[in-house]
Amino acid sequence: MRAIFISDLHLNEPDASTQARFDAFMQNAVPGADALYVLGDLLHVWLGDAMLPGNAYVQHIAAQFAAASAAGTKIFIARGNRDFMIGREFAAACGATLLPEQTVIELDGQRVLLMHGDELCIEDVRYQRARRILRTNAFRIIGNSLPTAIRNFIAQTLRGKSEAHKATSAMTIMDANPDAALAAMTAHQAATLIHGHTHRPAHHALPDGRERWVMTDWQQDYGYLEWQHGKFTVKPWQWHNKNSLGG
Repeated sequence: MRAIFISDLHLNEPDASTQARFDAFMQNAVPGADALYVLGDLLHVWLGDAMLPGNAYVQHIAAQFAAASAAGTKIFIARGNRDFMIGREFAAACGATLLPEQTVIELDGQRVLLMHGDELCIEDVRYQRARRILRTNAFRIIGNSLPTAIRNFIAQTLRGKSEAHKATSAMTIMDANPDAALAAMTAHQAATLIHGHTHRPAHHALPDGRERWVMTDWQQDYGYLEWQHGKFTVKPWQWHNKNSLGG
């Protein structure tokens, strides 16, 4: 069993270097994998699948997932805080299965809990309040009915507010709460938790033998996580750095 885990790509058309990293990753790392799990924030902002038709940039991303799926790699996509409005149409274009907010999988008999991770940042009360509203079906229905121009305006506004919130909040508040992580693992009887969101890549070995892997965002050079031969390994990017991609 070979499974790959990625998160927080924040793909955005102006960011050509990260897009090039993604293209190279899909062409070089994914082939031969049994499964690829995207744990949220694949896209920097996504306000509904009605944005998909005519969007050549996102269609290019979806086509690469679809090609990997057709070649035998199962694709799983979880929604993040930036792309929580990804829906069935987008998943279908990718040949992917949408994951619920918390998903338990088995890797060679080991129970592994997957999530984006934003629900673990419980000390960020302001964010959690907004999250409860934004993740409702009512908001998704309303958002999907808005004209494209209004969606783009909302996207720009959300990006600006997010950056302002990060600039004025303590990093400890926006980090995953260890007790919340342990509680989630216990509730799901999982030996391992994998999540992203915080942009603080790390491996936390817990005293009771459980472990928590925090995924990197793709604007850093930490690498991606792979399960093979019964163990997890952080795999460095196969390319020197993101600025040299495509060269």
